[in-house]
Amino acid sequence: MVIAVCNPLEFAFFPPKVLRYNTDMRIKPILFFGVVALIAGYLVYKQADPNEIKVGKLAPDVTVKDQSGNQMKLSDLRGNLVFLNVWATDCAPCVQEMPDMEVMNRAFRDRKFKMVTVSIDTDWKPVTEFFAKYRLTMPVYLDPGRSVYNAFHLTGTPETFLIDRNGIILRHTIGADRWASDSVLAGLDKLIKQQEMPQVASD
Repeated sequence: MVIAVCNPLEFAFFPPKVLRYNTDMRIKPILFFGVVALIAGYLVYKQADPNEIKVGKLAPDVTVKDQSGNQMKLSDLRGNLVFLNVWATDCAPCVQEMPDMEVMNRAFRDRKFKMVTVSIDTDWKPVTEFFAKYRLTMPVYLDPGRSVYNAFHLTGTPETFLIDRNGIILRHTIGADRWASDSVLAGLDKLIKQQEMPQVASD
């Protein structure tokens, strides 16, 4: 039996740079396909996650309380376009967008439109002071246990969801927006008109 033994001297004909190049060329494809596999696996997981909150899906039927202790379930507002905004008094972008939201609420509050602002502060004192400081009158609820925050898988404040009369999420906005701009108000008016139209029963 003949055993072939690799002679180290055979590699003396190849400069170190060549050997290093060959090694790198073998490693790079492995790293590349490894990264691709990780990304593909993550995307498959996201697509398969039944609890993911996204546009086109039914909004979680969360329950919140107002300052008087009255409970309100999100499903109680079915039949309306719901503007759900989660915020906090120490959130600078929230301060920026709240006056615009007040304008929006005053413009549409007599229509098929319900604004629900949910503060994640732990008590009412900073919330009432905030509303007094900025002269806000829109409905506000407290979520000290962050049940809404967690149910909607939020990542920060503010985050806003537009929900149609059947409880389906139409839009998800992360961060502040110019809610009182002409284009946004016109878009909301169009959506509210859709909620006000008779709903055709599906077969």
